[in-house]
Order: sequence, then C-alpha cells, then structure tokens
Amino acid sequence: MILLSTTARRCLFRRLLTTTRRSLMTLPSFSLEGKTCVVTGAARGLGKEFLTAFALSGARGACIDLSLESGNNSLKHITEHITSKPSTASYKPELRAYACDVTSEAQVKDTWGAIVKDFGQVDVLVTAAGIVDNVEGENYAFARWQKMFDINVNGSFLFAREAGKYWIEEKKKGNVILVSSMSAHICVRPQKQAAYNASKAAVSLMGKSLATEWAPKGIRVNSLCPGYMKTDLIIDLLAKEGTYIEDNWVKDIPMGRLAHPSELQGTIVWMASDASSYLTGSDIVVDGGYTCW
Repeated sequence: MILLSTTARRCLFRRLLTTTRRSLMTLPSFSLEGKTCVVTGAARGLGKEFLTAFALSGARGACIDLSLESGNNSLKHITEHITSKPSTASYKPELRAYACDVTSEAQVKDTWGAIVKDFGQVDVLVTAAGIVDNVEGENYAFARWQKMFDINVNGSFLFAREAGKYWIEEKKKGNVILVSSMSAHICVRPQKQAAYNASKAAVSLMGKSLATEWAPKGIRVNSLCPGYMKTDLIIDLLAKEGTYIEDNWVKDIPMGRLAHPSELQGTIVWMASDASSYLTGSDIVVDGGYTCW
C-alpha cells in the first residue's frame, strides 16, 4: 500500500478534477449552425454586432450596406475579431458583402436574388439599416421626414416582403427580425424626434401585422427594440449635441448606463435561433429598464 502525503493527495485530486470536468454546456437549439442570416445595415453599428453574433454562433452571413467597400471592411473586421479568440482561432466564417440601397425596390429584389443564388438558402433576415434625426416638429422639413420613413420603414418592408415571398414560394420556414426601438413605445427626452419615433412605431406594428399574416406559413416575425446603445449613430449624435445629453439619458435608465452594442448579441441570437420557436409578433425591448418609468 502506497501512502501519499497530504500535498500529493491534493495534487492528485486537482488533476482528477481537471480531467473529469465537463465542457461548457449550452442548449443546442441556440446554435445557428447550417443557417444563413441576412443583415441590412451591417457595415457598422448594431447590424455589424448582429452579424458578428451570428458568425460566432455558426451561421453563414450576408452583409448588406450602401457601399460594397464598407461591407467588405466590416467582414474583414468581424473575421479578424473571431480568429483572434483562442476558442475560435481556427474558424473562418462564411460571410459575403452586398451593396444595396434599401429604399430601392429594384436593388432590394436584385440583392435578395443574388444572396439566394450565392448561399442556396436564407433562414433569417434582420433589418438593421436605419437613421435617426433630432429636430423639433415645427421645423422639420418634409423631405427629411420622407427620407426617415423611406429608410426606416420602406427599407424594412421591402426586404421583409422579399423574404416572405421567398419562404412562401419555397414552402420553407423563415424568421424576420425588424430592428425597431424603445422609441416605438415611448417619447424619449430631451431630444425632439417625432419623425424617428413615428417611423419606429410603424416598424413595430408592421412586424405584428406580418407575423399574423405569415404565422400559418411557418414564418416568424418579431421586432427588437433597443434602448440607448453606444453605437456609431449615438456617438455622432453626442458629438453634435454635446455629452450633457448622455447624462440626462442615464438619469432615466434604472441600470444607470448606456449599453454597449455587444450586449444585444445574446438577444439577437436567441430571436434568430430555434430556441425562440414560439416567439412571433413580439416587441423585445432591451433598454436597461428605461421604459419602465
């Protein structure tokens, strides 16, 4: 019989614990392996975060933005980010960039057709292309109002329509995620943004409407409604308006801070995956509690 010292026994116990410890477990339905995800406005901001999250979850992805150069730069950054992690260093995601003006019906149709041809299928669409504008109502030029709705509402509809037609004709299940805003539900302060609020309210109700129409055909439609995120749009806004506006926002957020865009990655993956298979017609609000007050 071999007697081990206390120190030796401790070392042996640690070694056994290390070799028998199981790997991190995750619900399999959260995986996006084998799925193709299309994201508009994916060259920057939330769209880029969403595409990154999809790639990290095993999906193939299409990056849609106005400029092909911007799209390719986004994909380069996403790939470098993923391969820089020890856990995913050997993984190179399959990503492609497409130039498209989301307000052009012809371009949307052509781009959707090209994506289907290149990937062979599409499973998820996220409409993240959008703009924000803060001008008091009485001074808001009608041309700017039209541009707001053209990008935020019409751009979302045109892509959602192409996706819906594709899945219905192919008799396949599909998943549309419209990027709305907490401003679809509440008038934020102190900035004045009637046009933006109205456009996002339209996006959310459009999502509910399409969800009721397409649910019998196996197509889910939901809206993601972020609160204040430190996206490029918000950073640009603070540069124009002054950082004092951020202090005012934080006062109305129970969590006491703005979110980093990456904090939406888990939510968007859940919405895009089979883990949310019974979710449709919903507005998922992620705002640090802002709309609770």
